[in-house]
Amino acid sequence: MPRSNARKQKVRSTAVLISVVSLLATTACTQSSAPADSGTPAPSGKPAASEPANSGPVTFKVLYDYNVDPQGLNLQENEYNKFIKEKTGVEIKLDSPGSAGYDDKLNVLMASGSYPDAFAQGKREIILKYAKDDLLTDLTPYINDTAKYPNIKKYMPADAWLPVTDGGKVWAFPYNRPDGLSQVVYINKDWLKNLNLQIPKTIDEFYTVMKAFTENDPDQNGKKDTFGLLASNTLGNGGRMFQAAFDAETYKIRDGQVLPPEISSEYKDYLKFLNKLVSEKIMDPEFPTFSGAIFQQKLKTLKYGAFSSFWHYPSGLEVPKDVMDHYVAVNLPLHKDGSASKFSYPNLNRHYIAIPKTTKNIDKFMKMLDWAVSPEGMKFSFLGVPGFNYKEDNGKIEVLKQLAPIHWSFSLVRSGQLTDDILKYIGVVYPKEAVDNLVMAKNIGQVDNLQASLPYYPDLANFNLGKIVDEFTIKSILGNTDIDKSWDDYVKRWRSAGGDQVIKFWTDWYNKEGKNTVKQ
Repeated sequence: MPRSNARKQKVRSTAVLISVVSLLATTACTQSSAPADSGTPAPSGKPAASEPANSGPVTFKVLYDYNVDPQGLNLQENEYNKFIKEKTGVEIKLDSPGSAGYDDKLNVLMASGSYPDAFAQGKREIILKYAKDDLLTDLTPYINDTAKYPNIKKYMPADAWLPVTDGGKVWAFPYNRPDGLSQVVYINKDWLKNLNLQIPKTIDEFYTVMKAFTENDPDQNGKKDTFGLLASNTLGNGGRMFQAAFDAETYKIRDGQVLPPEISSEYKDYLKFLNKLVSEKIMDPEFPTFSGAIFQQKLKTLKYGAFSSFWHYPSGLEVPKDVMDHYVAVNLPLHKDGSASKFSYPNLNRHYIAIPKTTKNIDKFMKMLDWAVSPEGMKFSFLGVPGFNYKEDNGKIEVLKQLAPIHWSFSLVRSGQLTDDILKYIGVVYPKEAVDNLVMAKNIGQVDNLQASLPYYPDLANFNLGKIVDEFTIKSILGNTDIDKSWDDYVKRWRSAGGDQVIKFWTDWYNKEGKNTVKQ
């Protein structure tokens, strides 16, 4: 299913088999001064009584998928943890087994009863599995208690909770990214000027411009060595701009059923369009070999006219600035009916923080998360510690010390708000052109709330529906199958391989409870 990084989070990514490996060499979690109260929500639906007013700081052991260089900083004794402790009375004790095999190691702990106080997990299906196993705390009573936790409901987008909501209960706290609507379309402005072309707006206009970029020597070197479109092997960069334009990205209710885009007529039209681009050498036919790193290497050659990718490319951090200086961000191609198209994302959550039922003093931990999504907490999340990382004078922010990579690990959650203040904080690191692109990305992006809400379905892991889609997608685009003649067989194969069961499961859920929460 060709998508961007969001593609990895699609519902079909529930094809995750959680295997148990040898017990992780770590002891059960402890809290330095946690009161005896379990902090489990009381039967009334209200959070249990909080800790005594004179209680001291509380340490929470948090298992985290930490994969950056700590640069000599201790995972517990550092300025960031000290600041959080001063502000909230909570000390975070990060425990990271590393990214390799993280899911397996977490599963060992959960299976053995050696629960951390909280843990990070990027896969919603694993969160929901633990919830069904009755291992997690329902956060709904805390979220709804706006007297104790005034910031959570105020600043967290309602759709952020959808992926980890089941049966009306919320099973984890999202790290909701302000830059989660992440992609824009780039086009070579020098080539437009050289060929006296205007910025394209419709699918047909994009086709005409990209064809000219391929055939009319746009770089004026006297050779036919250019392509109109650059796409990655997943089509998440490049191809995805047309998946959005053909309205082939979102889940829909059709004929009373919940259907994924990959068996829709819109997806078929999208594949036929990309096949046309490949057959006419407008799109590089070697795209199936263009992984992320190779995609960026290809971009550096300046032999490609258009592509879609992340808003922050003009920063020079991933792609040299002198390369990106040739490109300008533009809007997506319009839908065929002339309406605006949008990139669709299953959710904007980087990861989730879940709390086992055995954790003590949950009230204190939730107060810390409530602070984290407040304006002050979000400022810390982006800028670090005042007086240490930055100073502010009359609204002007001056960096004193660059944030260490370890810092983001203490930003356990984020609110997802892209306010003027957040844009200003981002502008401390990124140039204005990149920040402007981020605003554009927000305007041309949307969350697919139906997809985000789809319930956990364990059997989906056994169906390999994603493999069926991916194989047909690549074969179709490369011209190794006749799309019109093979389409019905492809859909039949997808449905018979478990797709019909999935559709029934989703549809039953939607009719029972989904239609009351999902906006269509």
